[in-house]
Amino acid sequence: SPLIVMPDADPEKVARAAAASGYSNAGQVCISTQRVIAHEKIYGDFLDAFQAEVAQISTGDPLVEGTRMGPMIREGDATRVAEWIQEAVSDGAELLTGGEKQDQFVTPAILANVKPEMKISCDEVFGPAVGVTRVNDIDEAIALANDTNYGLSAAIFTQNVDWAMKFVREVESGNLMVNWGTQWRADLMPYGGVKESGMGKEGPKYAIEEMTELKMAIFHLDG
Repeated sequence: SPLIVMPDADPEKVARAAAASGYSNAGQVCISTQRVIAHEKIYGDFLDAFQAEVAQISTGDPLVEGTRMGPMIREGDATRVAEWIQEAVSDGAELLTGGEKQDQFVTPAILANVKPEMKISCDEVFGPAVGVTRVNDIDEAIALANDTNYGLSAAIFTQNVDWAMKFVREVESGNLMVNWGTQWRADLMPYGGVKESGMGKEGPKYAIEEMTELKMAIFHLDG
């Protein structure tokens, strides 16, 4: 899921949200933050804050006190994530931290200078790797956020209402967060995606409506 960072955002607040949304359950969540799209004026400050935040994430046995991130579901998935990271580096991305594989574990990775065509950006990673891309303005950020086959969750950090409303109107996603990470949902609200991120909505009321076929019956009375 994409997270847009505009120049008026607080980089430390965004870093905390990106870390929480990007590495919870080792990134194995369908609404994990996978792509951070940062305005050029805040790009450097955000990366500094993000690296400091991710440095605090300890990887290991989740039953051990102090562990903040556990293993991948299978070693094959850990291998895939590590390979995608190395492939991105070979294609010009910069690995700032993490990406080390041992058995089913991959340490939380941050990649800078990520290009939209890299697997780490355009395919679903489903692992502890977040790519960061620099943009010049809100239009470029939205275009990049929409440059995907998926559309389940997206987020923006800004204090500018015009930018926030433009994001809400133009980003192709079923769930849109303003000043919060992509990993947020409320079961009473309609939850679902667009494009290849599913059909219909979850949530009690909306799920019932989705799975109910409306019928029309008219009684024509004599008289």
